[in-house]
Amino acid sequence: MGKKVYAIKIGYDKVKGEEVKDLIVDSWTECEKYIKGVKGAKYKSFTTMAEAQDYLSHGDPILKKGKDTYPLDIHHAYVDGSYNIDTGKYSYGLLITKQNVVTYIENGVAADDSLRDIRQIAGELKASIRALQYCSENNIKELVIFHDYEGVCYHATGFWERKEESSRRYYEKFNKLVNEHNIKVYFVKVDSHTGDLYNEMVDEFAKAAGGLKLNYETEKLLKINELMVKEESLKYKLKEIIITEALLEKIKIRKI
Repeated sequence: MGKKVYAIKIGYDKVKGEEVKDLIVDSWTECEKYIKGVKGAKYKSFTTMAEAQDYLSHGDPILKKGKDTYPLDIHHAYVDGSYNIDTGKYSYGLLITKQNVVTYIENGVAADDSLRDIRQIAGELKASIRALQYCSENNIKELVIFHDYEGVCYHATGFWERKEESSRRYYEKFNKLVNEHNIKVYFVKVDSHTGDLYNEMVDEFAKAAGGLKLNYETEKLLKINELMVKEESLKYKLKEIIITEALLEKIKIRKI
């Protein structure tokens, strides 16, 4: 194998006390100086200078909710994962909306504890794959995935190196579904526990599937937010995370 080069998209020079951007170095020792212990550092190794330059020339594939623009009139999927330390199993939540109407909800728990090493991350990756499978089953060709774990995007797009078997499998499954069914995906990051209704809902669905205690953040947010669902069965599903009958009655049915 030839000598590697390292492309640093975001790092920090501790000697100069300044941020480092779009830098290519020719050794891991040099790269480590700029990324070790640096929160939000982004880098990747390559076998050729051309590949490293191509990586740096492309922008960050993650958009930011509330800051960047993305399609509003297509399906939106919110994904999240959780982990039960008592069982060693991950759980996941998936919530799909279109034009601010909830059209689909799914959650589940792992069959075994084989992915306990990556804890809740396994659930977030599982939910993302299920979102694409839902698209393939319903002939949906465009999707916005909202997530709080950056790896949902970076592992899928190859922006991060896939060192673990779990990330390699995720990359392969994700891209197989995208390519076979011609699905255009936008990735949008949502900061966790910041009062985003759908993000809090999917977080609690993931926890509920894993048998974890809920803080009922969804109930708090429903006191000041409107929620619409596509059909009555979804209101029944919401009973997993909403226990106040008056709040359930406030939820409106809207056909789309």
